Amino acid sequence: MVREVARGLAGRAAVVQVNTDDNPRLSQRFGIRGIPAVLIIRQGQVLDSISGSRDRNSLIDWFNRVVGQKGQ
Repeated sequence: MVREVARGLAGRAAVVQVNTDDNPRLSQRFGIRGIPAVLIIRQGQVLDSISGSRDRNSLIDWFNRVVGQKGQ
């Protein structure tokens, strides 16, 4: 699923998957309390976050609403 979303956002965003068990400091830094969690981060600032399972299209729609159609 992460790879599908990454393909849909190619050229507009870097999509990374982080194992919170292996990276507890990141979980703490960003206040992640449940997984899966998805954050949109720009220049170190969290623009928005969601948690819970979502399908590919709803993730891309959410990204477009938060960042804008052209990733501005």
